[in-house]
Amino acid sequence: MSEDMECMCQQCGVSIYIPADSISLEDPANTEVKILSSLHVCEQCGGQLVLVGKAGDEPYYRFE
Repeated sequence: MSEDMECMCQQCGVSIYIPADSISLEDPANTEVKILSSLHVCEQCGGQLVLVGKAGDEPYYRFE
């Protein structure tokens, strides 16, 4: 059973939920911004997605 992760579009801001086991990051070494690979795009506008955190958890950017 997979855990869903919340991803947010950098263009339109919509949140998309993707199973954790199907997420791949563009640059896994980058700890500041976790951009998803080009395999995943926004369903609304086709924009680049950023990993926000686990679905249902407080997003990491609210702690800064």
